[in-house]
This record gives sequence, C-alpha cells and structure tokens, in this order.
Amino acid sequence: MDKPPEWTMRQALFCLVGSTVCTLAISLGGYGIWKNLKQKRLSDEAYKIAAIVQTGPEKEALKTAYLAELLSLSIDQPTHLYRVDLKRAVQKLLSSPLIADARVKRMPPNTLYIDYEVRRPVAWLSDYKNIGIDQAGFLFPMTPFFSPKNLPEIYLGLPAFGAPEDSFGRKGGAWLSPIKNRYLNLAFEVLQYLEGSSWKEGLQIKRIDVSNAFAPSLGQREIVLFTEEEITVRRNEKEIACIFPKILRLAPKEYHQQLANFIALRRSMVEDYRRQMASLQLSCRFAPRIIDLRIPQLAFIENDS
Repeated sequence: MDKPPEWTMRQALFCLVGSTVCTLAISLGGYGIWKNLKQKRLSDEAYKIAAIVQTGPEKEALKTAYLAELLSLSIDQPTHLYRVDLKRAVQKLLSSPLIADARVKRMPPNTLYIDYEVRRPVAWLSDYKNIGIDQAGFLFPMTPFFSPKNLPEIYLGLPAFGAPEDSFGRKGGAWLSPIKNRYLNLAFEVLQYLEGSSWKEGLQIKRIDVSNAFAPSLGQREIVLFTEEEITVRRNEKEIACIFPKILRLAPKEYHQQLANFIALRRSMVEDYRRQMASLQLSCRFAPRIIDLRIPQLAFIENDS
C-alpha cells in the first residue's frame, strides 16, 4: 500500500499563508459590506424617529413630550434612530429627579422604546415648596407632574435647598441625592405607625413636624402632629359636617404610649364636638385644639385663638 505524499515545510507554510490571506480578504470584504450598509442606513430617512413608545408600572406616568425633552429629541428636526446612544439616553433620563429607573431600546424603523419607573411620593416635604419625597428619601417636584394627592406633610427643619449641613446634622435638600438623617427616619417611623393604626379611622394626618425632636434641651424636644377630624350630624333631613383640627404635642421617645392615651381622650372629645354641633345650622370649621401629651398621665388642652 502506497504511503500518502508528505508535505514539505514550504508547502505547509504556503497553505497556512494562503488560508490566512483568504480569511482576511473575506473578513475585510464582509466588514466593508457591513460598513457600507451602516452608512446607507444612517442616511435613510425611513429610520428617523417618528414616535416614542413608553411603558412602566404606571400608564403614561410622565408626558411623552417631557421624555423627548430629556433626550433632546425634536419633531421639527427628527433624530436618526441609529444615531441615538442608548447608554447615554438612559443617563439623560436618570438625570431627572422624577425617574428612578429607565431602559431604552430601538424599534426599527422609526420608534424609540422607553421603559421607566417614576418615584412614588409618600409625603410632601413642607421644608420646601412643591416638593415630594419617596420612601428612599429622594426629592422631586410634584406639580405639574403628579395630580393633586391627599398626602401628609412632613417637616424636618432643613436648611435652604442645597445648603451645607447645619449644627444638627441636617443638610439642605438636593436633586438625585437622598436625605439621610435621623429626623427623616423618625418622621417616616411616625408616619408608618399612624398609617398602620386602626384607631385613626376618621382622623386625617395633615402634618408631622419633627424639627425639634432632637433639640439640645429636653424640654424643647417634641413631635408635633397636625390632624383634622370631620364629624357629620343629620338634622331636619340635612347633613351638617364640621372639621375639628387638633395639634398633638408628643415626646419623641414615648409617642407610641402618648398616642394610645390620646385614643381614650378622643372618645370624650368627639362627644363634646357633637354637643357643640347641636345648635349649628351650617357646616363649619372649628378652631384648632392644642393637646400636649408629653407629661405622663396628663393632657393639657387649649383652643388656638
């Protein structure tokens, strides 16, 4: 049986070089075709952005025009779909204090797809005008992006927006930088406790003020809780509804027990309110009652003139 011919070193080297050159030629040719198609696509008017599709946990949480503005997209001068840097587009969306998370994709031939999540306000931050705050402590403007919400206010006693830290460890608010201090932690703790309490039915929490909760003087430390209660009576086939505001002054460390004491006091107060309404013919709003519960076993009540 004849042996197969053996390759010489020159033949092997020639074959290796030949296959390498062939592969390189095919690769360069393919790259040239791809680059040519890419250039052709970038000049194709059919790929200019004509629509933005948005999705997220909330349907159209933000106006499409606002998203387009963040991405510097214009109807008059439409941007080519493949000239949009997707990573940069996400960064632009996240530069808005309203947006917590975002993803951007192309939908050929002419649509940009945006999936995003807005921050959810849990309270108004009354230290500043028209500012909401989410559970993570991020701040964002409320109007005109959110419809009016019946949310409680919290007041922390913060310095001016963007101001440095004060002597109590409170920095001024800032976009894209969450508030992290013991004042906010306490305000959220009180809010969570109140929202989970069945006794507060019919009692609306308007404002939680913790600005003096950590005052140097023990006598000055307090949580001030602003509430409103509506009581309705029916007389002569007519309903009369009155609002009874109350301002509760609580000790930061004992507020749970003091609120429990307020429950018993509230029952007698409601009966007193109903007696006061006995002679009324029209709905009204009573003057606030200030209830100081900071001293154990005592409650000082006075009407705010």
